[in-house]
Amino acid sequence: MVTGLVLLGAVVVSVAGAARSLDFRDDFATLEPRQWVEITRPFGHGTVDAANVDVANGLLRIRLPAGRLDGGELRSTGLYRYGSYRVRMKVANAPSSLTAFFLYKKPDYAQELDIEIYNDSTGRVMLSTYSGNAQTNTVTKLLPFDPTAAFHDYVIEYDPAAVRFLADGVEIQRWSNGVTRSSMYLFVNAWFPSWLAGERPATDRFTEVEWVEHVAR
Repeated sequence: MVTGLVLLGAVVVSVAGAARSLDFRDDFATLEPRQWVEITRPFGHGTVDAANVDVANGLLRIRLPAGRLDGGELRSTGLYRYGSYRVRMKVANAPSSLTAFFLYKKPDYAQELDIEIYNDSTGRVMLSTYSGNAQTNTVTKLLPFDPTAAFHDYVIEYDPAAVRFLADGVEIQRWSNGVTRSSMYLFVNAWFPSWLAGERPATDRFTEVEWVEHVAR
């Protein structure tokens, strides 16, 4: 059976037992339970709800429902460490919300690497790192395109020396200090942060993902 999930390598297990690398590519022929968990929890102005995550016509879709401040979130079932994390997606046109592609593991502020794109035509993107119970780096950049208008590639390159963030193959930020060395879960979400205005969409809006890929280092 074709599932859209291709496992390209083997798990490498650390002494502590946490998975440290696994190559995969998911083209979203279906929502693969071996790879992903849909999350429901209060978040920002509203809730990320598993009911707002589905796969249709070869796309992962995260819905921002009309008249509400809710969204959706997907988390990998396994932990990952160093490597290249890649996604091709078109973000929802829903001002005052964000689409994020990021690595994270509890507790908050302990370990995180973020790409957070504003769901509007401005092209604003926030890039951040967290380590050692603090936000260690953050910057807001302007992408040279409207992320709501077409699909684009976004990449987190994570290795022991640095983290690099790329859009359509062009490096937009690099940090070598304040970067965690932890294994983390991979997330994709779309949501309404409490520090933005909370503008409810008039119709259902969708962040759409063609594929997600991890190439281990």
